[in-house]
Amino acid sequence: MASPPSPASSASSASSRKSVDQDRPQTLEDLVTHFVASKRSLQTQTILWRANEIVTSARQLLEENAVLAAKNSSVRTIVDEQVDSLEAVRRGIDVVEADVQAEFKQLLHDLDTSFAGLKSTLAVLRETPIESALQPPDTPQKHLYDFIDNTTVTALEHSLRACIDRYNEARSSLEESTDAFDTALENLHSSIDNVPKTPVTGSTPSPIPSLYHDLEGHARETAQAFQSLVRHYDLCVTALRHTEGGAAAVTQATGDASLPSGDDHGPPPEPITEEERQEMLTVLGKDAQEVEHVVSEIREHGSEMSYLLSQIDNHITHLRSEDSALASILKMIANIAAEVKGHIATSRGFHSSWLEDTRPMLLNGIEEWENQREFYERFDLAYAELLVEISSRRRRHERAKRKAEEAQKELDRLHAEDERAREQFTIAQGDFLPLDIWPGLRDPPRRYEVRALPIAQEQELEDRDEGEDLDLVAKSIPQLGRNVVERALVRVKRRM
Repeated sequence: MASPPSPASSASSASSRKSVDQDRPQTLEDLVTHFVASKRSLQTQTILWRANEIVTSARQLLEENAVLAAKNSSVRTIVDEQVDSLEAVRRGIDVVEADVQAEFKQLLHDLDTSFAGLKSTLAVLRETPIESALQPPDTPQKHLYDFIDNTTVTALEHSLRACIDRYNEARSSLEESTDAFDTALENLHSSIDNVPKTPVTGSTPSPIPSLYHDLEGHARETAQAFQSLVRHYDLCVTALRHTEGGAAAVTQATGDASLPSGDDHGPPPEPITEEERQEMLTVLGKDAQEVEHVVSEIREHGSEMSYLLSQIDNHITHLRSEDSALASILKMIANIAAEVKGHIATSRGFHSSWLEDTRPMLLNGIEEWENQREFYERFDLAYAELLVEISSRRRRHERAKRKAEEAQKELDRLHAEDERAREQFTIAQGDFLPLDIWPGLRDPPRRYEVRALPIAQEQELEDRDEGEDLDLVAKSIPQLGRNVVERALVRVKRRM
């Protein structure tokens, strides 16, 4: 709207408006109508007040936006770092469990292999009978397995099973711990994914500064528009004061003394010429046509400012929701971090149990199974070599017996020869030699014999004759079948 009347403003208004009645003279009735409309337009002051409130609220929200945006960004960075740390701990627990489990499976495989070898050896012992020639008569058939003490095998097997059970219990505890850890991390990730993300526009982190700038522009234009209404109102008052009967006409039209007094608007107006008055009325008439447009413009600015404030408020609501959700995330992280100590302790306990109990026990079991398998294989081999040795002893005994018989025959022949020679000497010279010339002159020759010396368990047979002695010695060395000895030789050669 125009300022106080001037030729320039009048020319501008006349060129921009094409109303038919814009140049007609303004009557008192017209002036009263303009005054009433102008006074009514000043009710838009409430919009101006609201605009001021909106700007004040928006300024506070702008400050809050800066604080919350910085805080949320910082908290998100902290959350990302904490989640990375928790994930690193979880991966570390996985690495420990995977390494232990891989070595456990390998040692268990080696243990099973060793135990299978031992069982195979024991099966051989169960299937290897003791030759009946080595046992007393009427003795039930025995096998090599009957001569071993399997309590060591049984005890070690039970010990290893108990060790594996302890390992499984420790691993079960670790799995329960890691499952709880995984659940906590899944809940944490789900909560993080559900944290509301404040919308952004383009490359601008926050739309509020731009919205606030637009809002200030609307407030400024609202204030300028309202000032033009005030100036128009003042012009209406001035015109009525310079028009005869103006105050009475206002009172009649409005029902009250609506025309402000001079005390309210400064001193009474200075007298003006009729030409100046007509020019003022012309400007007034043209400006009066813009009142409704300006009022509508103010209302539009007010509505736009309310909309912009709602946009700012919505963005701040998002930031507040994000802030609240991130605060909850930090609490969750704190709770998980407190529980992580227990998860780490469980992992350490599992690893310590593996290093101090399970692993040494399995290694010892593998070594013990191998040692026992080797021992029982040596036992089986020793039995095969025993059969070969018995056969060899029997052959050596037979050879010695033959040599003894040959020697005995030679001694008997020498004894008979000595006896005949003595008899011939006695016949030839006996009558000529006195008996006391040599006490042994008539003694018989000494007899020698070859016989087996009695062994400790045969002392009671020492006085028996030679034939019986030799038969007992022969019976103490079993006579094994040829096929038995040959099988034993094959087993010995196979294991050499």
